[in-house]
Amino acid sequence: MGFWDRFRKSTPAPQKRALGFLPGAKIPRVSMSTGAFLGAASDRLTDDFQGSELTADEALEASLDKLRARSRQLYMSNPYASRFFNLVASNVLGKDGIRLEGRVKREPGGDLDKPDNDILEAAWARWSKRQECSVDGRTGFLDVQRIALLSVARDGEVLVRLHRSGEFGLQLELLEGDRLLTTHNAELEAGGRIRMGIEQDRYGKPVAYHLVKDPTQASGPRAGGRVQVERVPAEEVIHLYIMERPGQSRGYPWAAQAMRNLHMTDKYREAELVAARLAASKMAFYTSPMGDGYTGDSVDDDGSLVQEVEPGLIEQLPEGVTLETIDWSHPNSNSGEFVKNCLRGVSAGLNVSYNSLAQDLEGVNFSSIRAGVQEDRETYKSIQRFLIDHLLDPVYDAWLDAAMLAGAVPFPPRKRDKYDEVVWRPRGFAYVDPQKDQAAFERAVALGTMSRSEIAAAQGKDFVDILEDLAKEERQAYELGVNISPRQTMPIYPAMIDPEAQAKGEFGDQAEEEADG
Repeated sequence: MGFWDRFRKSTPAPQKRALGFLPGAKIPRVSMSTGAFLGAASDRLTDDFQGSELTADEALEASLDKLRARSRQLYMSNPYASRFFNLVASNVLGKDGIRLEGRVKREPGGDLDKPDNDILEAAWARWSKRQECSVDGRTGFLDVQRIALLSVARDGEVLVRLHRSGEFGLQLELLEGDRLLTTHNAELEAGGRIRMGIEQDRYGKPVAYHLVKDPTQASGPRAGGRVQVERVPAEEVIHLYIMERPGQSRGYPWAAQAMRNLHMTDKYREAELVAARLAASKMAFYTSPMGDGYTGDSVDDDGSLVQEVEPGLIEQLPEGVTLETIDWSHPNSNSGEFVKNCLRGVSAGLNVSYNSLAQDLEGVNFSSIRAGVQEDRETYKSIQRFLIDHLLDPVYDAWLDAAMLAGAVPFPPRKRDKYDEVVWRPRGFAYVDPQKDQAAFERAVALGTMSRSEIAAAQGKDFVDILEDLAKEERQAYELGVNISPRQTMPIYPAMIDPEAQAKGEFGDQAEEEADG
């Protein structure tokens, strides 16, 4: 170091930050109390809270078969699970399912083409019958909707295979998710792969489905020996399931989060019921200090004492023999509240309100039940949207192409896009408080924030159909001379006026007289 270097200000060398992925780098220890997430802390309180770093498909491959089997068992034997699946089916589909309505226009942006819409709806209704809709001739399209929805809720998924057959050139076949083996995995060329029976390209797009030919070899203890698999192009299969994670190839039962609680609650109720039955029996035993047997009036075939008890009967026991009774202390007075708490957790896992699931309206008021009903309805509406996007639209597109090619509908294929204009009308929901809801709708229409069509759609109806029905009713009433119009005077319909009188101008005079009252 030189003489003048002693007076220069030294500059510390810059410190390099050690990166954890570099060889030999030292990873600093971070205390969980200095800004890190406590949810990731590892201590004696979280030893059993390890978490999982599996991908969606890895988790499903390890658990899907068991989840599906348990969900089916709950559906068949657990009353609350059965109640949940029936709630989904009845509230999403109702008695009529999701109906198709044609909205074909004469020209883009023009008026509706009523003749073509009538032809389209009539052809769809004819195809929806069970003889044409399904390859087995046993399920109509309403049945297809119901079975598909129940299968997705119960099993997590369902397959709809499209067959080019029948009068309209399209028929459906419903297949359970078991037909895709969770153990069928392979790596293919060009980055492709087979994941749990689904052949995909390198981006995860389905290319084909490898379906087990014999359903009895699909899964479980029956699956033995060599399984025959059929490769079906993805264009012929609709794989219906809800994707919740990126890259998820299969669906899982909707009751997965509540499955354990459902089973435990059911077993507790069964044990409590058995204990209450024993308590109601009020059993008693004779005992003696020396263990000598008491010979009563009679014994059964096994040598056991048979002692009948009658009202007012007093019996003297031998010396040293005493009578002891057992009090089981059941039914437990706290069991009802305990089951309620368990079912509240179950309802949260199933994403339905407790009152709907348990059919328990004790202690509720109008405001609370209204809030629960409205939240449930939003869930059902989202499921309706899911069915429309992932089942009904694909089926209609395939049906329209096939029906045009087969000549089952008198529409030219070159105008195929014109007949894509359809809407699906799901079931609506009745008013929770009709008087207040109607007043709110009336106010919204007056303010211009809501249309009458929206109000009708909320109830699963079409406003145009309502207008046609009202006009038809008033015309029929007019023919019979009955006034059902909200106006004080009888309505005048030009179609009901004598053409000769209308030509003479009498219609205008009559209308004016009616208007003057």
